[in-house]
Amino acid sequence: MMKAKKIIYLMIVLLCLSSCTPHNTEPSDGDKIIVTMLYTSDLPNLEKLVETTYTNIDLQIEKNAAGTIDGEMERRLRNGHGSDIVVSTLATGDVLNYLADLSADEYISAYQSGIMHKTAKDGKNLFIPLPAQYYGYIYNVTLARENDLPIPTTQDELLTMLEKAKEGHIGADENGFVFAVNGTPATTAVFAIATKIPDFFGLSDGIKWLDDLKNGEASFSGSLETCLDLPLEMIDKGYMNPLPFAAVSNSEPILEKMSNREMLVAFDNVTMLDNIRKNSSDEFDMLPMLSSEDNPVWTVSTPTAFLGINKVLTEDGNEARLDACRKILGLLSTPEGQDAFMMDNGAAYSYLVDYIPASDNVPDGIKDCIENGYNYNISISNDFMRYFGNCCNTVLCGQTDIASAFAEIDEYMQEGGTQNAKLIGTISHDMIVENYNVRLEETAIGNLISDAVREITGADIAVVNGGSIRGSLYEGDIYSYDLDYVCPYQNHIIVLEVNADVIRSMLSNGLSAMVRDVEIPGGRFLNVSGLKYTFTPPTGDSPAQLVDVTLPDGSPLDENAVYTIAVTDYMAGSSGYFDNNGDGFTMLNVYSSDFPKAENVELVRETEYTLHSILEEYIISHNDEEIASQVEGRITLVNENE
Repeated sequence: MMKAKKIIYLMIVLLCLSSCTPHNTEPSDGDKIIVTMLYTSDLPNLEKLVETTYTNIDLQIEKNAAGTIDGEMERRLRNGHGSDIVVSTLATGDVLNYLADLSADEYISAYQSGIMHKTAKDGKNLFIPLPAQYYGYIYNVTLARENDLPIPTTQDELLTMLEKAKEGHIGADENGFVFAVNGTPATTAVFAIATKIPDFFGLSDGIKWLDDLKNGEASFSGSLETCLDLPLEMIDKGYMNPLPFAAVSNSEPILEKMSNREMLVAFDNVTMLDNIRKNSSDEFDMLPMLSSEDNPVWTVSTPTAFLGINKVLTEDGNEARLDACRKILGLLSTPEGQDAFMMDNGAAYSYLVDYIPASDNVPDGIKDCIENGYNYNISISNDFMRYFGNCCNTVLCGQTDIASAFAEIDEYMQEGGTQNAKLIGTISHDMIVENYNVRLEETAIGNLISDAVREITGADIAVVNGGSIRGSLYEGDIYSYDLDYVCPYQNHIIVLEVNADVIRSMLSNGLSAMVRDVEIPGGRFLNVSGLKYTFTPPTGDSPAQLVDVTLPDGSPLDENAVYTIAVTDYMAGSSGYFDNNGDGFTMLNVYSSDFPKAENVELVRETEYTLHSILEEYIISHNDEEIASQVEGRITLVNENE
């Protein structure tokens, strides 16, 4: 039977390839067909495979600054800016309305029927699944072995291990923390759910509860509050830092800390494990999710994402791009395509039928779970998981209590996620965040937000770090929920008094991280209102350099003047300057006691405004006129010889 299945699968793959491969891959006019795709990172192996197999196709990957693609992708599709290949971690939601039907494509039959059934809508296949990520507890085997720390097999043993590590400062950071979760809402949600898999979701009661939830017959309140018991205990005992769960903070730098022996254990995925191994000579492995009730341990998997084709390509005139997209999805649906993606992404499990990986990416510590069938595939839609994770974060950082947070979750479920749909105004044209442009250059949206901060606060100057701008605005109506994607952080705006030297030092720091690991620029680049500045590009190991700073009319800064400047409290040290918080703006420090207070800087006033609320007020206050921010020469890049 197995041999017959393999023969059938081979025939499917051959049919797929033969139907996708043209007799002549070069178009007659010599032009390449450009296919666009929004993703969270580069995919060099996949690009190479596509472009060598189909020499007339140019696959272009746009990296997304938000770290999660769902909200931005849905907003782009809704406003006519969606990429050709649609990538989403959602198999549900509004994104389905913008996808072409793939049901008749041969490669659909190459996938396991279970996963295809879960992602189908009204009997139509709209997605193919990318390979899955396994999640679990990444731990430093070398440190554990050197310090006689037994490998835990239960939750209690995990806590004992962390206690001994903290007492002995083994795998601890400068604050004594030995365990980490990165703090992004998506990861927090997976972690909270995963802690309850052995003792709830993997049992009959949990299976029934999840079915009831999907049918609107169950609630989180009174059923799932215990999913935060373990992380809250870790925080209470000082094993884990609560700060990364706050919306005003950066996520925990797990890669750096684990690689530098400054963290013993972290909850994350196989890609993170692979990256840690590449950056350390220590041995690392992954533990499964552990039980507190003597139930079997489980590993956790989630598809990295799902791929579909933009429905607009089914309209007349788009035949070439539609055909190119089908070819790419067909190629991805072969072992070679899966191997290429897994090399790029570090995923460890393919949903192809009878797929045999080119290399074994499954960590030793979770192989028994997988071989024995204890692999839980989280099937709660990711639009909800994102909201759930945000609510869990407010509990873990101490901003709210469990009862209030879970009441919000239930309300969200009952209302279908329609909160915050208030119309606030319109804009005249698209203001796009793409390829990290707000971290590299002047942009229309950067000017809009910094102008909003300057006008509402009344400061002489306003600056907004590019890392705080995460999504685009599109021509037409703007709703409050759009600003959730544009300005998601909850840092408050403050007004400082500074002199010219502080302004120059601040701008120089903003230019200091335009080149960073994995070619993602740092978020400290400053968008400005009330200033103009010029800089030279980074070269080699040398960062970009500030050349000149002037007022908007071109006049120089007054060396004897004091200027009021509006910034976020984050930049002024409200969250400290450790673990990449504050983006290094120590010249503005008025809060952190871990660094010297800034010279020639005085706190004038604090406000309750966030970037979200200040932009909302600005748009509402300008409803009687056209909001049409443009690039106007506030920030200029020059070469050194100019």
